Formats: sequence, structure tokens, C-alpha cells
Amino acid sequence: MPPNSTFFRTSTHRPPLAGQMHARGSEKQRGEETTLVWGVWKSMSERLLARTLAIAIFLGAAAWLGFGQPANTSAASTYKTNCVSCHGQDGRGSTVGKSLHTADFHSAQVQQQSDAQLAGVIAEGRGNMPAFGTRLSKDQIDALVRYIRTLGKAK
Repeated sequence: MPPNSTFFRTSTHRPPLAGQMHARGSEKQRGEETTLVWGVWKSMSERLLARTLAIAIFLGAAAWLGFGQPANTSAASTYKTNCVSCHGQDGRGSTVGKSLHTADFHSAQVQQQSDAQLAGVIAEGRGNMPAFGTRLSKDQIDALVRYIRTLGKAK
């Protein structure tokens, strides 16, 4: 190759930022740069931590409130809170419930009633059963009716 070949020639052109990136400033300048980089890093870390905590709090609250769960689980929770003390876990009646002559959800008498009739009993009460119409929403009562149907079909 001829001596004036461009193959071995190095460029003297430097990009505008190259001088800034490789600048050898005083210790004070390097300390300021380090502080600036640390500040940006710390700010990014704090934002990431804040976002992560916000997401965790949201998901925790959603799980606590029952979002994202099947309606049956919500109805089961409502049943456990309001009904199980008399009707029992399986719908056949607890000891206390049997002494109060509560309905057995497995019986033909209960299963033959329409959904509207069962919802009316839950909302208005009957015999020794108190009314739940003021404590539960219509959607909760409808969900309970569906849940009672599943209890009645279980062996």
C-alpha cells in the first residue's frame, strides 16, 4: 500500500460531545458531575420505588375489596358473614338454626321456590329470620340466591 493510503490514517475529527465526555476538569467539576449523576439516579430510584409502592397498594386494596374474584366468592363471603350462624356452612342448618327452625337449603321446599321468592325472603325476612333488605344490596341478595342454589345442589 502506498504511504499516503487512508487505510492507516486516523481521523482528527472529534464529535462535539467527545470533548465533554473525556474532559479532564478539576476535582470540583468531577465532584459536581458525580453529584449530578447521583441526583439523577436517586431521583429515578425514588420514582421507581413510589410507582412500585403505588401498584402494590392498589393491588392489595383490590384484593381486599374482592375485585377480580368470581362473584361466587363474594356471595360466599356474604353468606359466611350473614347466614352461616343459622343456616350452617353447608346450608342444612346449624345447631342454633335448627332450634329456630331455619330452612334447609337442600330441601325441595326451598329449591322449588323461584329466585324472586328466595330474594324476597332474604330481603324481607320470614318467621325467625330477620330482614336483610336494608343491609344488603339487590346485587348481593341476587348473588346469595345463586349461592343458595349451589348449596342446595351439593350432596
